[in-house]
Amino acid sequence: MEFGELVIVFLIVLIGAIVQGSTSMGFAITVAPILMLIKPEFVPVAVLMSGFTLSLYLMLRERKSIIIKGLGYSVIGRIFGAIIAALIMVIITQTYFALVFGFLIILAVFLSLYKGRWEITQPKLFIAGFLSGIMGTLASIGSPPMGLLYQHQEAKVIRGTLSAYFTLGTLISIVTLSWVGKVTLVEFKLYLIMLPAFTLGFWLSKYITKFLDKGYTRWAILGISSISAIFVITKTLLNM
Repeated sequence: MEFGELVIVFLIVLIGAIVQGSTSMGFAITVAPILMLIKPEFVPVAVLMSGFTLSLYLMLRERKSIIIKGLGYSVIGRIFGAIIAALIMVIITQTYFALVFGFLIILAVFLSLYKGRWEITQPKLFIAGFLSGIMGTLASIGSPPMGLLYQHQEAKVIRGTLSAYFTLGTLISIVTLSWVGKVTLVEFKLYLIMLPAFTLGFWLSKYITKFLDKGYTRWAILGISSISAIFVITKTLLNM
């Protein structure tokens, strides 16, 4: 990558980590569409590795707010979803993967916009985990389905519980992708490139969370993600 691209990667990963550290989600949907445009090899493995580390950071910071009850159902759903997604990745070409990635980003944006209140039940936890497994493994963005269920809980409960789920969930996706040969030294090197930026962003999030205008930040992220996804889809279709 050129120096200018490295600067863009550092800044977008820094911003994504601040968002993740503040809300327990948002890193992947912030960084993945732009990283896909800069260097497709970032997605999904390097972003998943970064998301795993960030979730682990946050889980340790918010460990007193974790609610374990029910998480097992979402984790089981994640396993099934990750296996299906990994098998899909084996049979589709890079071109079709880019199209699937773009459409999953748009789906994630629509899910993030939903404001209804859903009761957290065991079947819904399983379904959310299953969808999260498919979206997370294919596009590295698995937070919207789980975010829908937990969006009306206390902020500290959301941060703690979802960070615990995403730590396990992203690890499941990484292991599953490794099983089908999608985790290589290239992805690990890209993860190391991202490591300083998301570590700094997470550290900063503790101090600047209260100053963030979450409304404007959220809309900006969803807008940029949508535009990037549309650009990925359009670029791919034109090159077919």
